[in-house]
Amino acid sequence: MAEYNLGFSEDLIKAARFVAESDDKSEDAARTVLYLSCLACEIALKALLEYSGKPVPEIRKLSHDLAALLKELGNCRVEVPIAKDFLAWVPATELRAVTVDNRFANATVGTILSAEEEGASKYPNEMRYGSVIRHYPPQLVLEAAVKVAEWAQKHSDKIVHE
Repeated sequence: MAEYNLGFSEDLIKAARFVAESDDKSEDAARTVLYLSCLACEIALKALLEYSGKPVPEIRKLSHDLAALLKELGNCRVEVPIAKDFLAWVPATELRAVTVDNRFANATVGTILSAEEEGASKYPNEMRYGSVIRHYPPQLVLEAAVKVAEWAQKHSDKIVHE
């Protein structure tokens, strides 16, 4: 049985969406959405790495570092249709370029998951503790989690680590 589970990632997204759609517009609710969304991304990325054949102990060493997990995914390839009746293996780095919301310039999965490198609050600790959170809007991070989970589901059975 796999250590990391895409179903769990999807359940975290459902919980984050429930809070986001509630009447609670408090800072705590926003923090909850942001935290659950990042956790969903972490689990999905780790699941993809595990499905690719990367050993679980090596995945654990990446800890909660979303940018590092995304970078490691760049060492994978996924099989995709290129033309009718023709499949090819392409770098999994294509996940980085997935657009999260067209209304925002450069709102891609890669930009959002690498936000800490630009000064955003560090996941998970600075999202759980402290008085101020610096990050993208929680709803945007939630939509990034949705995109990561969708991409993971689409490619989970055809991914290899190089």
